[in-house]
Amino acid sequence: MENLEIYNAARTVPKEAQKPIGGGRLKGMTDINPMWRIKLLTELFGVCGFGWKYEIVNKWVETAMAKDEITANIEINLYIKVDGEWSAPIPAV
Repeated sequence: MENLEIYNAARTVPKEAQKPIGGGRLKGMTDINPMWRIKLLTELFGVCGFGWKYEIVNKWVETAMAKDEITANIEINLYIKVDGEWSAPIPAV
């Protein structure tokens, strides 16, 4: 696999998978549809559990800077299979 093959396949998010955030401290930023992410991983690596997988490392809820905002967070390790071999963990929140 070429070094930038995965990067180039995943670097552009189509407009239909983007949603503007209309409120809170993230107002004006963009949310990416989580189902699009799952679809892309499946297109690139195959079925979840066989070509890619994840493990939940940590889950927490916290009050944001504004007292009326609460965020739910999950820390994961993502693993992808390339040429029949599993990657080292790829951390994400």
